[in-house]
Amino acid sequence: MDRQTALTPLLAGESGLNTLTRDNSTNAVLNVLSSEPFVFSITHVCQLSGLSRPTVTRILGDLIDHGLAATKTATRAHATGGRKPQLFSLNRSHHCSVVLRVNYDVVQAFALDAAGDVITRLASDFSNPSEVGDRLVGALGEILDSIECPIYSVAVVVMGIVNRGLVVRSESFPTLNDNAWVGRLDQILAERGHEARVVALNDAKVAAQWMYSQLNAPDSAESMIAIHCSEDIGCGLIFGGVLLEGAHGAAGEILQDTDGEWTQVSKFLRELEGRHGDPIRAVFAHAQQIDRDKPFIGELGKLMGRALTPMVLTLDPDTVAVGGAIVDCGPALMEAIDRELRSATPTPPAVRVAPQGAQSVQEGAKMYVLGQARRQMLDLVNPPAQF
Repeated sequence: MDRQTALTPLLAGESGLNTLTRDNSTNAVLNVLSSEPFVFSITHVCQLSGLSRPTVTRILGDLIDHGLAATKTATRAHATGGRKPQLFSLNRSHHCSVVLRVNYDVVQAFALDAAGDVITRLASDFSNPSEVGDRLVGALGEILDSIECPIYSVAVVVMGIVNRGLVVRSESFPTLNDNAWVGRLDQILAERGHEARVVALNDAKVAAQWMYSQLNAPDSAESMIAIHCSEDIGCGLIFGGVLLEGAHGAAGEILQDTDGEWTQVSKFLRELEGRHGDPIRAVFAHAQQIDRDKPFIGELGKLMGRALTPMVLTLDPDTVAVGGAIVDCGPALMEAIDRELRSATPTPPAVRVAPQGAQSVQEGAKMYVLGQARRQMLDLVNPPAQF
């Protein structure tokens, strides 16, 4: 799969309604097989997927034919007697997906099996930002050494402007800007026999998509400003469920304005690090205790509210979501942001903490690579129509 294909969503009209219907049904069955307890009778698959028995029988047969599922006979018969039922499970070793993430002083990497569970992970520390390309190459090599199945999707999550799967500009890691490292990673994959191509993703944007998936409900957000902060401030904009990228991938890059309100927030974070002698993530981890002795949460929330105000007045979103390690600051931070927004507009958005907010980048990246892998599974079982 090339980089552009990996970034293009499946549209209903591309393969026709019949293919879309088949994909939706296959997807429903795969969702069941990917969930606990991971082994199901055909009756249970029908109940959980909401599909008819003939449809489920056909789909399970197709999945088995393509090596995506396996079947065995149960060791016990039904409580009411009769033959022992057949049990079906996902072939979790059919393929893997890989995520690499660049943080300020570490490259993290993990691989996921076909059901989305982490099967291996590693971390590679570095002290010089110029080392990050080599660390990515080494991390991918180590991950590939530890797994044997085909790789369906690989994403590298970075801080900086990303467009069409490549880095446009990373202030934190300028050696990533020429994207030569992408070619090196692609070459490693090709040499190991994998067809996957590496896709770069912006950390705040994948976090935004995760936050939206967790907070979106029938009576909830249609539009969202998602703020992510673990080491520094990032932003993602979602409208009608669609992530706003912008013409150059720079939508939401709030720190580009070096004299703006968001830069003042960033400077305050650096001041907190200097004041307490710890990285800001560690400050957040002990925020409640620190704030009792040397209050800072209210001031941080006030600064964030002021920075959000022009965006809120311009975009009028349903929700402002907050994720990342900053969520450890607790309700006091959200209340301070909310007060500032309420003082600025009669129609303020709801200010909400994303569930598992501290894991939003990791979970967003997992959601992305698993989505790309699922698309390949569907294409394998239901090949797209050729025009």
